[in-house]
Amino acid sequence: MVKKKNIGLRSVFLLAALIFYSCSASDSSKNSDMSFEDIKVRVNESSERLLSLDAEGEISIDSPELSNTGSITVSINKPDSIFTKLEGPFGIDVADLLITRKDFIYYNVRDNKVIRGVSSPSNLRYIMKVNVSFDELINAFSGKYTFTDDDYEDAKVSTDGNDYVVSLKSGKESRIFRIDKKSFFVTKIGTYDEKGNTKIEIIYENFYEKDGIYFPKNISISRPAESQNIWLTYYSEQFNKNKLTYKLKIPKSAKTILWK
Repeated sequence: MVKKKNIGLRSVFLLAALIFYSCSASDSSKNSDMSFEDIKVRVNESSERLLSLDAEGEISIDSPELSNTGSITVSINKPDSIFTKLEGPFGIDVADLLITRKDFIYYNVRDNKVIRGVSSPSNLRYIMKVNVSFDELINAFSGKYTFTDDDYEDAKVSTDGNDYVVSLKSGKESRIFRIDKKSFFVTKIGTYDEKGNTKIEIIYENFYEKDGIYFPKNISISRPAESQNIWLTYYSEQFNKNKLTYKLKIPKSAKTILWK
């Protein structure tokens, strides 16, 4: 009788263990099986809650061309316009820079000089002192990433702790995104060549939530091969106030240079 009782108890424990394992495996599978399409939609929904940003902070730049720190005022109207007022980091007293997806206006107060041109990577590199495209700039400064149709190629999804890890391949280039599982904000974007060498990494840290928007206080951009780094720390932010009404006050005496 005792033997049958022990067998019965063991059966109960085994059944309970199987039920527990099945539930745990089901939950884990549900989290890890989220498709890229679903993640893309959730990330874009999170990103699109931020329509405009008005912020002040500190920017540090370290590159072969420049190493300095200064204050920065940023005003962004997504997805096409960025206004910045820079004090210090470019070796000048004040600089105003208005960039759209098509063109830019850069006013150097010290030299009383205006540069106008198209927003090509080479032009932005000269102005910003680091190699950065318009999309990389707006994604970095706004603290938000939005997936586009170009991001579909060969998508793979895995999980790592509290993050989804999305790997995308395009030709000889690959990109890896770390995405918060709970709130679907991007915490890191890395672009790598065919050998796995880092071309550019953007890291978002120190997030907080306000009005359903998750925003990072600290942002860094790195291009190791070119020894170029930008660190951005925001002190104050306003969301969706649509304040991008800046008109650069350029004196008539300013010298104007046009770039193609």
